[in-house]
Amino acid sequence: METIKILQIVGFKSSGKTTLLTRFMETALKSNKQVSTIKHHGHGGDLEMPEHGTDSMRFFEKGAASSLAYGNGVVQLHLQTKQAELQKFIRLSQLAEPDLILIEGFKKADFPKVVLVRNVDDWQELQKLSKIELVIVHKGVMLEKIKSVELDNEKEIDNFFIQWMEGENR
Repeated sequence: METIKILQIVGFKSSGKTTLLTRFMETALKSNKQVSTIKHHGHGGDLEMPEHGTDSMRFFEKGAASSLAYGNGVVQLHLQTKQAELQKFIRLSQLAEPDLILIEGFKKADFPKVVLVRNVDDWQELQKLSKIELVIVHKGVMLEKIKSVELDNEKEIDNFFIQWMEGENR
């Protein structure tokens, strides 16, 4: 099996991560790439869950370590885990046999990253991350000693992604 390419999109809240990940995903799909996504829900609070009355949710709520339901070509999985183990989530994502896995968040993981920067203070923290491949700044943000692309420069951002997606595995 070919190595699956993995790219992280990271930044702080309201920096445009989900919008960018969605755009990358749409670009990949147009190139006939199979894409899996992983998102770190970092906003606090519980995830929205299906209705409590469904069988799979009843199993989960009664203490099942995991509950999987299948219907009409869709697999729904609920899994109890105490820690956010990105490697485990990647292994689960590989079940879909993707060409690419796009990850939103998990800043400290060691995969190639696109970093979204809202302001210079964000960059003070984000520049410490590993494997930064592209820095995207909000309009008017100027960073010293680092090449960056403005968020509204969609052509350059799309070119980066296409080259990354079609290039050699990293």
